[in-house]
Amino acid sequence: MVSDDFFLNVGIDAIGFYAPKNRLSLDDLAKKRGIAPEKYRQGLLAEEFAVPEYGEDIISMAIMAAKNAITRGNINSKEIEAIFVGSESLPYAVKSVASILSAFLDVHENAFTGDTLHACAGATLGLLNAVGLINSGIIKKALVIGTDISKYPLGSPGEPTQGAGAAAMIISKDPRIARIGSKFGKVSGHVDDFFRTLYSENAEVFGQYSTMAYLNYVLKAYDDFKYQAGPFLADYYVFHAPFGKMPVKSFQRIMFERWFDNPVKLKAMLDKSKERAFTQKERDLILSGKEELHPSTIKTLQEWKFTDEEICGLNYFYKDWLALKLMPCLDVPMRFGNCYSASLWAQLFHLMETRVKENDTIYFTSYGSGATAISGMFKMEPGFKKLVAEGPTVLDYIRKKSRIPVEQYEMYKRDLLPAFLHTGHVLAAPENKYSLDIMECDYGCILPVQSELQHCPSGHPGVHKRSFPMLGIVAKIDEVDVEIKDHVCGDCVYLLGDVKAGNNVELSIRRLKVDENSGLIHWYPTYVLA
Repeated sequence: MVSDDFFLNVGIDAIGFYAPKNRLSLDDLAKKRGIAPEKYRQGLLAEEFAVPEYGEDIISMAIMAAKNAITRGNINSKEIEAIFVGSESLPYAVKSVASILSAFLDVHENAFTGDTLHACAGATLGLLNAVGLINSGIIKKALVIGTDISKYPLGSPGEPTQGAGAAAMIISKDPRIARIGSKFGKVSGHVDDFFRTLYSENAEVFGQYSTMAYLNYVLKAYDDFKYQAGPFLADYYVFHAPFGKMPVKSFQRIMFERWFDNPVKLKAMLDKSKERAFTQKERDLILSGKEELHPSTIKTLQEWKFTDEEICGLNYFYKDWLALKLMPCLDVPMRFGNCYSASLWAQLFHLMETRVKENDTIYFTSYGSGATAISGMFKMEPGFKKLVAEGPTVLDYIRKKSRIPVEQYEMYKRDLLPAFLHTGHVLAAPENKYSLDIMECDYGCILPVQSELQHCPSGHPGVHKRSFPMLGIVAKIDEVDVEIKDHVCGDCVYLLGDVKAGNNVELSIRRLKVDENSGLIHWYPTYVLA
């Protein structure tokens, strides 16, 4: 087992998550596509996925997740010395997401900013950058974010595995939530399992080959971690989840293809398996592969000369450990779909908020197609509970949802969602605790924090520092159904959707305008119904 000195005095100091509230039920999608809903529920272990609203993109989600981490951890944003963003849904080919976020999060100008790219492992690579810089004493505090929207064509095999979400974490020395291990498992290579070409918004995936690549790399990362760290047994296991069934397959492969070479683990498994007897009906069900053990695992156990009774007992053991050590985090892929670079970290946060105890260890494996796998371990710190108790938690976002019809989802996919954008005035709600401070020109374009550059590149006049409450009440509506071209908002704000005076609203940053000639994207503080 790994000792306490295996863990660095560097790790997670604050966490935050965000996902769109719109959710598409996979039962509804299956019926619309003429597919049995069980194919999604049982075959993918998925129930619904998040669908962005109008103007909601990876910038919108990253800002909200980061703001949640900063406020929940009571972090002074001026102390953040680096921002690393992992994503495969970038708005620009050349211009980092991290630099855009710095303008919205009031981070000091003397900070590193950069995007770390390797498909779904992008945020993990950002984390490694942060850990290295902090552990070496170059910086003291970093913000790491995974933010993505996964997209596949309408009616394609990948359609039910779409999703959206962002996960943000503050990394520092003397972390209050969890310390990270000093060794990592790692494997990389050229694998054409999944890709998206430069000018396409939809990814290409090669079905069974992609699954095989994922499982192969997860096992190799496990082997390398064990080689680096020595024998270990974690309290919880978290894997990147393209859909819920993939972590289940990973956990089963590790248990039945890696643990059997450890006599202590094997004895514990067989002793547990003898706790109960099985009826003939139960034996037939298990041995046919209709219970937890996959048929290929059963075949392997039979080749290793395990008796039918022992295999049934091992199924019982595996079912018990699956429920204890893996299943608690799978609410995330089941409810939000594949969040790509945020997938692993959202699951980890959910575990930290709901299940783990002080001094528990969590083994994780990040996977990025193309391909790379990185595994490591965290150890929970004493007193971490108070840091994760205050919301919004991942569970809050699971509960805060609006079920949408398939037709609305298809309008989103075809970029046909109506804007319904208004202008008005919003007052801070009595329960509001935090605000977002932003530099703007008269026309609402976001300006840099550097005073020497605080003029609008589009030629608009004015420099204003404005403060937007995170939670507000609509005082009045000024104009209805406006169109942003060269609209002067002044001291008003944008409101999106069916918003009326007196409504409770919350702040969201939305992509509302793209310059026709230059392609410059504009994000605006926008209020939506709370």
